[in-house]
Amino acid sequence: MSRVLRWFRNAVIGLVALVAVTSLVIYVVSERMLRRHYPATPADLSASSEAASVAEGLHLAQTRGCTGCHGSKLQGQMFIDRPLIARVAAPDLTRAVAEYSDKQLAHIIRRGIRPDGQSVVIMPAGSYSQLTDHDVGNILAYLRSAPSVEGQRRKRHIGPVARILFVIGKFKLAAVEAREADALASSYPKPGQPHFKGAYIARTSCTECHGLNLGGEAGGRPDLRIAAGYTLEQFTHFMRTGKAFGGRELQLMSNMARRRFSHFTNDEIAELHGYLVARAGK
Repeated sequence: MSRVLRWFRNAVIGLVALVAVTSLVIYVVSERMLRRHYPATPADLSASSEAASVAEGLHLAQTRGCTGCHGSKLQGQMFIDRPLIARVAAPDLTRAVAEYSDKQLAHIIRRGIRPDGQSVVIMPAGSYSQLTDHDVGNILAYLRSAPSVEGQRRKRHIGPVARILFVIGKFKLAAVEAREADALASSYPKPGQPHFKGAYIARTSCTECHGLNLGGEAGGRPDLRIAAGYTLEQFTHFMRTGKAFGGRELQLMSNMARRRFSHFTNDEIAELHGYLVARAGK
C-alpha cells in the first residue's frame, strides 16, 4: 500500500509541477505578445469641423460599429466581463479624443496601435485598416463633436483562458489583424473596378464577424456567399429588420442588422448585395 501511496503522491506532484510550468510558459509568452511594440506610421490627416463631415462621421460610426461597442453616446461600456477570460472595456471615446491627436486616433483606429507602440487588445482594426483617409477624417470629426460625458474608463485584465487563446492563435491582437487584412488587399476589387464600392463596405463592415476574406468564422458566422440566396429586396429587408428567410431571428446577425446595418442607405445596401452576389458567382 505504501508503494501505491508513494506513486500517487509522486504523480500528483508531477502533475502540479507540469501545470505550474505550463501556466508560467503561457503567461510569459502571452505577456510578450501583449507587450510587443509595433512600428508607428500614423497618417498625416486631421478632423474637419464642417457639419457635413460630422454627419457623415456619425453615419460611419453607426454602420462600422463605433456606437455599438462604445455606446450610443460614445460613453463606453464593458465589452468582456468574465474574469477567467478577460475584463476589457470599450472606453469612453469623448474622453479619449481629448487625450490623443488626430494622427494618434487614426493610428489606433486603422492599425490598432496605441501611441506607446503596443497593440489594442480588442478592436476590429482588420476591418478599419481598409478605411480611407476621407472616412477616418469624418469619423474623427464626429468623435470630436460629441459632448463630453462621464463614462467607462479604460480597463484591461487578461485572464488565463484568453492568454491560452492568444498563445494558440485563436485570439489575435488588433495590430496583428490589421497586418493580415493588408495581406488580403489584392483579393478585393480596386478603385474603378466593378463592385469596388460594395467590396469596400464589406471589407469595412462584414469582415469583423465573417473573417477577413468573408469566408466565415466559427460560431454560426457563415461564408457570405450565402447572400447570393437573397434577392435585393429580401436582402434589404434583412438588413433593415434583422429578419432572415421565413422571419427567422439569427443569433448574432439579427441584432447586428437592426443596430448597425439598418443605418445603411438603400444605395449602400444595393452595392453590398451586388458585390456579395458577384463574389459568390466566382
